[in-house]
Amino acid sequence: MNLPRYASASTRSRRRPARLVAAGCALSALPLAALALGGGAADASSAPTPLQYFQKESVLTFTNASGTVIQGYPPVGGHVLEDDNDYVGNHTHHAAHPTMTDHLFCTVVTAPATATCSFEFATADSLLYADGITVNLASSVGTIPLSGGTGRFAGDSGSAASTPVGNSNNGDIVLTLHKS
Repeated sequence: MNLPRYASASTRSRRRPARLVAAGCALSALPLAALALGGGAADASSAPTPLQYFQKESVLTFTNASGTVIQGYPPVGGHVLEDDNDYVGNHTHHAAHPTMTDHLFCTVVTAPATATCSFEFATADSLLYADGITVNLASSVGTIPLSGGTGRFAGDSGSAASTPVGNSNNGDIVLTLHKS
C-alpha cells in the first residue's frame, strides 16, 4: 500500500497515487462475495470461488493522535479513516450502483507505515468485519483475513487480495468467502 503523496483531507483530490490502504480495498468486497453466491454466504460444502469487485473511495481523512484533521500522512499515534462504496465487478466493468459500503480505521503504530486496522462492511441487514489487523500501509497489495460477521454473514470466513487501480485510491479485489 503506497502512501498518498498529495492527500488532502479537505479536497480529497484524485491526484493521489493509487494503493492507499489496499487493505481497505481488499476487505471491502467480502460481503459482495456472499451476495453473489445467491443472496447469502456460501454453505460449508461449497468450494470457495474467486470473485471480483471494484471498491471506490468516497472519503479519506488523516488525523494526528489527538484526532485533529491534518494534511499528509499521520505520524505514530495518528489515524487513517476511509469510507468506500463497493460495486460488483471490476474497474472496467461493474454494477452501476454500490451493493454495500465499508469503513476502515487504522492507528499508525510505527513509522513510516505500520498500522493496526479494523474494517467494517455493511449491507442491508448484515455486517462483515476484521479487527486488529496489522497492515503495512506502504505495500501496494495485500491479503487480509476476515474476523467474523453478523446476519447472513454469521460464521463466514475468508480472505481478499487487492490490486490498485490507476492514479486513485480505488482497487480491484479478488476474494474468497466460505462458511467456517
